[in-house]
Amino acid sequence: MIYVWGQMFLSWVYTPLTPDLSLKRCHTLALMLLGIHEKLCTFVYNQYACMEAYTKPPLTYAQQIDLLRSRGLIIPDESRTERHLSNIGYYRLSAYMHPYKQVKGGIIQDNFIPDTTWDMVYDLYVFDRKLRLLVFDAIERLEVAIRTQIIYQLSHKYGSHWHDDCRIFKPIKKTYFDRRTGQKKEKEIDVYKDIQDHIQIQLHSNKAEVFIRHYRSKYNSPENPPSWMSVEVMYFNHLSLICEALKKRSDRKEIADYFSLPPEIFLSWLHTINYVRNVCAHHARLWNRGLNITPEVLKFSKKNVWISNPDTVMRSKLYYFLCMLNYLLQTVNPTSTFKKRLKALLDEYHEVVSLDAMGFPKEWASERLWEV
Repeated sequence: MIYVWGQMFLSWVYTPLTPDLSLKRCHTLALMLLGIHEKLCTFVYNQYACMEAYTKPPLTYAQQIDLLRSRGLIIPDESRTERHLSNIGYYRLSAYMHPYKQVKGGIIQDNFIPDTTWDMVYDLYVFDRKLRLLVFDAIERLEVAIRTQIIYQLSHKYGSHWHDDCRIFKPIKKTYFDRRTGQKKEKEIDVYKDIQDHIQIQLHSNKAEVFIRHYRSKYNSPENPPSWMSVEVMYFNHLSLICEALKKRSDRKEIADYFSLPPEIFLSWLHTINYVRNVCAHHARLWNRGLNITPEVLKFSKKNVWISNPDTVMRSKLYYFLCMLNYLLQTVNPTSTFKKRLKALLDEYHEVVSLDAMGFPKEWASERLWEV
């Protein structure tokens, strides 16, 4: 099929589009485009050759229960299970069934491990929900502190409207995956323009915050509110981009110093925090999730307590992120009960939670970082 398309494409290119286009130039152009065409077709073939049309029909709650039972799941209370399915949904809960599925040849099967009960699946879901709330609470405290430090440090250096000064910013480049070509690509982001556009939207919104409406009704210059108002209506992603786009390393360093981190690691951690924040905000599975944005490793800290041997910890797993939160909370909220509540949560659900799946090392509880 790939080569049939290629030959059709070649025939089309050989048809001169203008009278002065020579046969030789046509041939060269055809070969170049055919090479690109073959690579694209190969990518498409690899992606879709083994795929099939989705034909599964929607199931009633009773049918969902019958399906789970046919796969070996023990369901002692149908009405309770149906209530969970109607309030949470089969598909969302299916993510918590995977740890209890049989595995053959490295492939997860439909059938459950013998003696698996509905309560085991549901308890794992409840654990993940409580974990998200705990993590989100910590992130909320960090977000407020990060926002405050950005405003404070830059305002005292550049004045109240530093966000309106394009000279302190630089464009940044981001790598992304192009699904059409299957390749990684790079795009440039004008952070200054992005935050200006966002402020303008907030400034003229009918649902603007009270302090924005107050500024708009009382002051005619500058057009944008001062940073302590403007940054308050920015998203967490904007905070991350602002720090990355600051032209001077010294500006980033002054913000990062407050959190006892080198600037480069601070930026990396911001991106990961933003990623996990979005996971929590969308109520997605967190407990055994691999972190798509892997944070940079902090080797040691002279100020705060940190992991004794960070190079041995998997930074793509949740445990390292929990260590990050614990480390940052030492500055933001020294009396935080985060680690105490985390330990209590893990103890409560120890029968259904795999610490290994979360990246916890065996001796994690003996780390000074987790001493209560």
